[in-house]
Amino acid sequence: MDWKKAFQKHLHMLGDFWVDGLDVYQLPFSDDEQKRLQNKKRDLLDQHAEIVRSLIQARKIHVEDKREDLVINYCLHSQWLIKKNGDFYLEERLEDRQGVFRENHLAADKLVPILPVQEPVTGRDTADEESLSARNRKYDRLQAVRYADLWWNRRNPQYPKVSDDCTNFISQCLHAGGISMWGDPIRNRGWWQQQTNWSFSWTVANSLRWYLSRQGSIIGAVEKSSADQLVPGDVICYDFEGDGHWNHNTMVTAMDPSGSPLVNAHTYDACHRSWTYTDSPAWTKKIEYKFFHIKDSV
Repeated sequence: MDWKKAFQKHLHMLGDFWVDGLDVYQLPFSDDEQKRLQNKKRDLLDQHAEIVRSLIQARKIHVEDKREDLVINYCLHSQWLIKKNGDFYLEERLEDRQGVFRENHLAADKLVPILPVQEPVTGRDTADEESLSARNRKYDRLQAVRYADLWWNRRNPQYPKVSDDCTNFISQCLHAGGISMWGDPIRNRGWWQQQTNWSFSWTVANSLRWYLSRQGSIIGAVEKSSADQLVPGDVICYDFEGDGHWNHNTMVTAMDPSGSPLVNAHTYDACHRSWTYTDSPAWTKKIEYKFFHIKDSV
């Protein structure tokens, strides 16, 4: 069997795992990744939900010979049709991965790590924005969600290009909803971008989380106590290690059949993903969440 047939068989087996209950230990994943896949199935089971159909495809395949190994860099596109409470919704995910073939046998398949955007050690913005928040500002959450659905698996060339893109993407969604920028050119002030320069709050997860909490910020967010108080167009922040440093942000774009938020995100691109992120490689039992409702008007 050549590597192409073996690779297609691997993708087919991954689809069988989600729908037909194939043993995860038959897949060439690390222990951590096997746990991640099992977490997703367990989370669905706890919600009385199940994947009834899956479509697993590889895109952007790049092949490279390395001594006795054949290295396959590719983008895994997973689509899951999920049944819950008698209704259905579609979840999609993109992951950059690397497979290693040895003697036409897939010896390993792993997720390609993404380096986080580094936040410089600086004081947080203390400039007064009260005059800004007093202006009339309308938030069109429908437009924000439309943008999130349109660009969830692409990068908009009109905005900065960064490797760890989650917060940059959420900022774009909020801006598409009609929220104006403020604070340039000072990077630790306000929320803004200018292609080659931007505020920390525009691209750094920890900075945006604290900016959302700020009284009188230009975004106009209100913290909520639980995810079920959110609606499409709102934002969820994640501290995966529970150490007070926030790592990730998502936007609520839909609700599942039970009314639980589904989110879109970048970095590992996702559309209509469960907000809990229990199947994330970064997830730990110490995870903390912050839930922000974006005011419709300020």
